[in-house]
Amino acid sequence: MAARHLRSGLPLLRAHLAQGSRGFASQVANPTGKDIKVPEALYGGTGNYASALFLTAAKANVLDKVESEISDVVAASKKSSLFSQFIKDLSVPKETRVKAITEIFAEAGFSDVTKNFLAVLADNGRLKHIERIAERFVDLTMAHKGEVKVIVRTVIVS
Repeated sequence: MAARHLRSGLPLLRAHLAQGSRGFASQVANPTGKDIKVPEALYGGTGNYASALFLTAAKANVLDKVESEISDVVAASKKSSLFSQFIKDLSVPKETRVKAITEIFAEAGFSDVTKNFLAVLADNGRLKHIERIAERFVDLTMAHKGEVKVIVRTVIVS
């Protein structure tokens, strides 16, 4: 049942991004002239958002900056209980959430890609998923750079 709801929301996400109504998916000059593709397929709501952010940041050639800014947002949500409560509280009217997010991150000097992405999340009531979206976005940027996550375990025998 939940998968059907996630899939039914995908066309809405694509429509928002295609329209560029919030400026998130506005046309960005692509300096390489190549089509940019997501390095690995991600599924579910958080995967869709992470993929959309990756494509927009890659086209704008600001992947590292956006990765840093999204990590800063996650760190702020962990550090500030007030901010964490704000992003998780859906009782806050949508307009208030969007306005607050836009003003906070404009004042912080975040890139347009990040500000617009966070505004889309606020508008859609998805800010509460920012940590998982950020994790998946980092996975995409690592795959794009050819980096691989590894876990090294050692055993010390005495």
